[in-house]
Amino acid sequence: ALPGLSSLLPRWLAGQGLDGSSALSAHCGGLETCSPTVAHDLMLSLTSGGADGAAYGEALAAVRGGRRVPRALRTAEDAEHRSFPGRVALQPYLSQESERLATVLGLDRLDWYNVHPGPAVRALLNQLPGRLAAGDDPAELADRLILAADLDLAGRKPWYVMDFELSGTASGRPATAGLTLRTASSYRLTAAVGALAVDAVLRAGVPAGVHFACDVLDPDAVVRHLRDGNVADLRPTGAAAGADRVEEGVL
Repeated sequence: ALPGLSSLLPRWLAGQGLDGSSALSAHCGGLETCSPTVAHDLMLSLTSGGADGAAYGEALAAVRGGRRVPRALRTAEDAEHRSFPGRVALQPYLSQESERLATVLGLDRLDWYNVHPGPAVRALLNQLPGRLAAGDDPAELADRLILAADLDLAGRKPWYVMDFELSGTASGRPATAGLTLRTASSYRLTAAVGALAVDAVLRAGVPAGVHFACDVLDPDAVVRHLRDGNVADLRPTGAAAGADRVEEGVL
């Protein structure tokens, strides 16, 4: 889901009614259980996962003028967003995947926000860098993250949202294309992309070697599978809304 679908969906969006793309705003997050794999992966991403053992990304950074700019954005601990229910925390975070996406799409600006609707998880996430730096046991912190997610979810139904708004031009005029994905579980998204990757390899649909899924999977095929397989609800807006239009009487 992230990384992977988080880059495939903007690539699909760029092909829906826009002649060129200049800026992307992304908001991704939800309220669900935290598996041991996700918990330990998050611990690792704070210290590694990027090139040459660097961190997976940089908090508060954004793309400006086609380049990463540190501390370009600010955290909002009590905010609203049209695609997310209730009050949420918005954490700017520029991953290396997002930087690659900006380069591929030729973006001048990219703002990426991780959305945290759960106060227990958010409070622990704020403490993690300092605790890891102080030598706290990552395995123990991972267990605490699993518990925090369970506390936030208690008595509520799980959900996950990915929201994208891409700005550019259409027929020589400024235009936007949006896409909001909603699902009951981000784990279903992970499973879907993983299965599509395996299928593509078995069909010899990707070149030999090691690749990022977003570079070799067909965004149209991925979106079609998410829709037809009822994996998620996808709602295009703006210039992308034409992808859902059907003219009466046309066969």
